[in-house]
Amino acid sequence: MRHLFSSRFMRISMVFVLALGICNETNAQFGGLLNAAKRKAKEAVTNKATDVVTNKATDVVNNKATDAVNNKANDAANTAVNGNIIPLYYTNGNPMGEWNPETRQYTQIGKVGNEYKRAHVYTFQSNGSVVVGDGRRIGEILPDGTMNTAQTQGIKYNPQTGEVTRNGEWYGKIDDSGMYLFNDKMGWAQAAMDKQIQAFILFNLIATNEMLTEFKQKYDEKVKFNQEMRQQQIANAKADEAASRSGGSAGAVKLWKGGSTVGEIRSNNEVWLRGSNRGKIENNGNIWVGGSVAGQILSNGDIRKGGSIVGKVQGGKVWLGGSIVGEIRQNGDVVKGGSVIGRAEGMKDARKVAVVYFFGFYNL
Repeated sequence: MRHLFSSRFMRISMVFVLALGICNETNAQFGGLLNAAKRKAKEAVTNKATDVVTNKATDVVNNKATDAVNNKANDAANTAVNGNIIPLYYTNGNPMGEWNPETRQYTQIGKVGNEYKRAHVYTFQSNGSVVVGDGRRIGEILPDGTMNTAQTQGIKYNPQTGEVTRNGEWYGKIDDSGMYLFNDKMGWAQAAMDKQIQAFILFNLIATNEMLTEFKQKYDEKVKFNQEMRQQQIANAKADEAASRSGGSAGAVKLWKGGSTVGEIRSNNEVWLRGSNRGKIENNGNIWVGGSVAGQILSNGDIRKGGSIVGKVQGGKVWLGGSIVGEIRQNGDVVKGGSVIGRAEGMKDARKVAVVYFFGFYNL
């Protein structure tokens, strides 16, 4: 993920400043009390027990004063760090920032060297403006819920569904489990907090237009791939049913070229052509020629041959290099150069059929 913060981080966080300031102030206050208590203890003792009483009184006052100072400093620090502050984290566990619902301020946290430090503080004003420490307005939440910054525009959170849209298109969601860009969880808030603010943080402060466009493209490609795989599964199931009705030989895929049968892909994955066993195409994608593995069908449809990716089969389309050279249709037709050159009767897996007809493994 691209760098999220500028290099101008606060050198000392507000928490440590507050804790240190209270600690120094308290030490100064309790310094006078400590001296007075010592003098009073010395005056109150008899001559016979002067040393003992003085030492005991000094120890008591020292302990009480020190405890009071430490307790007050710790309480102040805890209030500053914890209190109503809600930490937010990335999915890898790194801190994202802190939200203060009382002041409606969000503090970004960034990494400087090996340390995480508090950086920019954003205040969400009641009029919808989002401003930084010097009062500059860097974003807005419009009355209709639309959220804009210089980085991203047209972001909108739907409180009824939890969905986040960008210019009307779905881009993710915010729910009790976390903050999502499409289906990828990007982070979460440690406690319940305003989900619209979470949406603004992720989609308007962290993300950029370029980042969202890239994620959208990858998401659309994945959806298309899943749809094509689903269609192929349905086609395979129909082919199995058709082969069963026609009394096909144990589910074998009959391979035709021109008007003649040239072989079959048997149910045990063996490839038989013109009466001889040429190899097999295993369900895990390994392509055997004779007694050795000569290639592989990868999970994304890419075809590997001799250590190199030579093409792919996706959605029935057959690619060689960077061009579509053919198609394996759902009815089993094998199309090359715009013409039907063969047929895979009872086809179960278009990729296996394409390997036989297009990639030169078996010299069909």
